[in-house]
Amino acid sequence: HGSTYGGHPVAAAVALETLNIYEERDIVGRVRALSPRFQDGLRRHADHPLIGEVRGVGLVAGIELVRDKATKEAFSPKLGVGGYFQSQAQEEGLLIRAIGDTIAVCPPLIIVDEEIDELLGCLGRALDSSLKWVRENGLTAT
Repeated sequence: HGSTYGGHPVAAAVALETLNIYEERDIVGRVRALSPRFQDGLRRHADHPLIGEVRGVGLVAGIELVRDKATKEAFSPKLGVGGYFQSQAQEEGLLIRAIGDTIAVCPPLIIVDEEIDELLGCLGRALDSSLKWVRENGLTAT
């Protein structure tokens, strides 16, 4: 279960230097300090009609988009709601990953408070424009 480059000395040296940088810059400490702002901010969107669940830890989160909030009924994969949301987020300047209708939000570990706030604003606008599209096309999200 190895890759061609997995044991290569250059890749190993880069990995070691990465660990040194994480330690020098206290990246783990930064993530611990920033994660409440990020996670709490995401959870403030949990009441949005499109969101069935917000889950995450640290600076990694998943947002589940649902057809019906009360029952948590999923959209048909053929509708591409996650993909539509991804395009709306990108128009707002937010790069996320749609895995079906689960939205992965994983900002860089060097993000700062103001950028988290900007991320959350972009996310909210993308949710609202996606909800409008869902309703205009009769896909529900009551």
